[in-house]
Amino acid sequence: MELVGALVPVNPASGAVAFAGGYVIGALPVAWLMVRRWRGIDLRDSGGTGSIDALRVAGPLLAFVSGLIELLKGGAVGIAAELIGGHSDWFTAAAIAGCVLGDAFPVGFRRGGRGLVPLVSGLLFALPLAGLLCALIALPVAAFTRMRGSFYDAAVVVAVPLGLMIGTFDWRSLAPGAAIVVTLVARSRLRRAAREKRSRAALDAPPNATIVDLAPTSTKPTTKRRL
Repeated sequence: MELVGALVPVNPASGAVAFAGGYVIGALPVAWLMVRRWRGIDLRDSGGTGSIDALRVAGPLLAFVSGLIELLKGGAVGIAAELIGGHSDWFTAAAIAGCVLGDAFPVGFRRGGRGLVPLVSGLLFALPLAGLLCALIALPVAAFTRMRGSFYDAAVVVAVPLGLMIGTFDWRSLAPGAAIVVTLVARSRLRRAAREKRSRAALDAPPNATIVDLAPTSTKPTTKRRL
């Protein structure tokens, strides 16, 4: 069905294109591109490609600008989808879901984020009612759990689809809501597994693991050769 004012027919096919376009924007390595362009430095050599790495390598100005662009990516995607889709909320939600996936699981240059920044900015700028409902459900649990553990995952599973469906009054928003849930929960569990792996490595390491020891000497008594 094509809405009045929509620049494209709003249907599942165009929704999939919006999702893919949101993914491309979400996966853009903004800090890497800016530092590469204006400083000639590859942030991957410093261990990361985010704004914190840009701060360490290129200074506060580029770090601030790249961080601001990262913050606004979801909002830009949401507003663009609203205009292109003629204010079809499920179409907008699909674009935001793609941006969340791109931020959390980018292909190429950078490590993934949590996916929360484009979700929050996208809902804030494009679907404020849905964003408010999601926040009312999820924020208390997120604050209590520090966005970790099964309770946080459960809050995401409930808050995002429910907030989108009620906030948009459209059951078609459940599909992008499910994509957002899968992305956030998968990223949360991967981060949890990485923390547990680091903790196990720290516990298994000997106290003097940072000291370079000499090779152990033999305990066998030495015998002198008689001339």
